[in-house]
Formats: sequence, structure tokens, C-alpha cells
Amino acid sequence: MKNTYKTPLVSIVLPVYNGISYLTETIQSIDKNTYKNVEVILINDGSTDESDTLCKKLQKKYPYINYFSFKKNNGLAQSLNFAIQKAKGSYIARINQDDIMLPHRLSQQVAFLTNHTDHVAVGGNIELFTDDNKTIDTMTFFETNEQIRKYWLYLSPFSDPAVLYRKSAFLKTKGYQKKFWPVDDVHMWYQLGEIGKLANIPHVVTKVRWHPAAGSLKSHRKQIQKLWELHLWAALHIQMPSLFIGLFWVGQYCAGLLFPPEFNWIVFRLIRKLHLKPHIPQQLSFFS
Repeated sequence: MKNTYKTPLVSIVLPVYNGISYLTETIQSIDKNTYKNVEVILINDGSTDESDTLCKKLQKKYPYINYFSFKKNNGLAQSLNFAIQKAKGSYIARINQDDIMLPHRLSQQVAFLTNHTDHVAVGGNIELFTDDNKTIDTMTFFETNEQIRKYWLYLSPFSDPAVLYRKSAFLKTKGYQKKFWPVDDVHMWYQLGEIGKLANIPHVVTKVRWHPAAGSLKSHRKQIQKLWELHLWAALHIQMPSLFIGLFWVGQYCAGLLFPPEFNWIVFRLIRKLHLKPHIPQQLSFFS
């Protein structure tokens, strides 16, 4: 798709693995976005269902979709790195195969990065919802770079399917690292944070589907183990943790192995709410 718009091209990176159940709804949500200068990099990562057939149908229906397919499953990190290398956009937007992009997300995030040239990435809040469209919870994230860095050793700066970042900044990182999957996104936020500032807009920008096959539940134990490894990496490469944070890491690791994922996520969301509550009134000026 030729970039005939005056606004920057946004490349939406969307890996697919056995995603036939929800993918059409995700693409429809992208199509309803008010920001129209987009391309979608759709990657079929060795699916064993009918995802390939569906992706080809979607590519025919939506001319801004660029479709690639791997014969075997290579993993999320490799799919993302491949897609971003193919991307033509100035900005990279993330979303997953079962999530919903809200209509004004991209226009708000592009406006923010356009007006804050010292920032390399911007996220937003997310709404957790079920298959019957019931809202479970709304997760909010720290807005300013200063707040994010104060807590980023134990509260992730972003929700992955809610982030927009500069491709130029990504190219200065080592890319998504397979060894940290499924927390390779958190590792990416650390890498981007070493290059420039991070922020979140104070609005829900993505609806994240909460179902038994969701990665946050299905791969929870693996996530906890890899998060522990990432914490050790962060202690060496980002900053040394305080005693409190070190104890928090140990407690989080033990709880992740002992308790079911649903319980751990309830506790995690409660911890996030308690930390964010004093900061909610403080907001950035996003469009000036």
C-alpha cells in the first residue's frame, strides 16, 4: 500500500497461531479505527487449524493487509521480529489475534508521539472482557515516564496489545528475544526505555479477551519462570532492586508456582490498582 497520506504510516503487527475463532473480529476492529494510514502485517506462525485460509480471505477483503505464512511454528519473538523488518511504517502497533482495538486508539497514540519527540513508546489502558462481552476489569497503567521508571522493576510499563512505538527505536534494540518468551514484551519495554521515554495515555485503547486459551492463563507457569529470569537480567542491566523489590520478586515467583493463574492475576491487578490510585489525578497533556 502506497503511503499517500500526510500522516505517518502505522504498521500493525499481528501474529496468528490457531487464531480462527477471533481473528476476523480483531481485523474488523482495526478497520473501524479512525486513523486510516495503516498497514497490517499478518503472520501465520505455522497454525494447524484453518487460519491460513482465513488469513488469505482477509487479505483479499482488506487491501492494507500484507500476509506472510510460516510452515512451522517459530514462536512469537521470531514472528514479531520478521514482521517488523517487513513493516514500512514509522510506527509499530501491537495487537493480538483475539483482542479488540478501540476506534480512536491509533489517532491518539500517533498524536502523542508526534508531539513528544523524546518519547519512543506509548501505551494505554486495557479492558478485560469475556467471550459474552462482559467486562471483567479495567487495567490502568502509569502515565508519565517518571512514574513508569519508578515502578518498572515489578509493574510492567505496558500491556503488549496496547502499545505503539517508533520503528527507528526498535531497530536500536536487540529485538524480541525468544529466550524470554512469554515475557519477551517486558524485555522489549526495558530495551526501549534505555533509548527514550515511555508513557501511557489515560484511556482504554484495547479490549483484551480473557478466556481459558489466553496466553496469560495458558502459559502462566512458564511466564512466571521466565519473569524470574528477566528480573535477574534487569538487576544486572537496568538497575539493582531494593530489598523490598527483591522480596517481591521471590514472593511473585513462589505464588506463581503454587497458586492457580486466575488467583495470581487477581492479586496482580489488585497490586497494580493500589499503586496507581495515588497517581490517577495526574495526567499528561497529550495533544499539545
